[in-house]
Amino acid sequence: MRAGSLQNLIADNASNGNDAKVGDGATVIFWTDRKAATVIEVSNTGHRVTVQADKAFRTDENGMSDAQSYRFERDENGATYVATRRKDGSYRLKGGDSRVLLGVRDHYFDYSF
Repeated sequence: MRAGSLQNLIADNASNGNDAKVGDGATVIFWTDRKAATVIEVSNTGHRVTVQADKAFRTDENGMSDAQSYRFERDENGATYVATRRKDGSYRLKGGDSRVLLGVRDHYFDYSF
């Protein structure tokens, strides 16, 4: 199992849809957390993408809650992640199983860990 929550399991099995383009939103799916990102590089073949973590600012006042909403800003100094397209069409972090969902910018922090 590559996801530690139902939401991440659903996202992990989602279709990527269209090919990635620089500037598109992306979501890096970790065990129970999700990190919003932006596509900053796409290889000529489209088999490798580099995404950079965005700044995510809470817009709700729910505290340590599962009900979270965010607004995003590009972070030129954010962490970068390289993902490769696998045989099933999904993008996974190079050298790992964490999914990178393209075309969707989402963020979630699991306070229970």
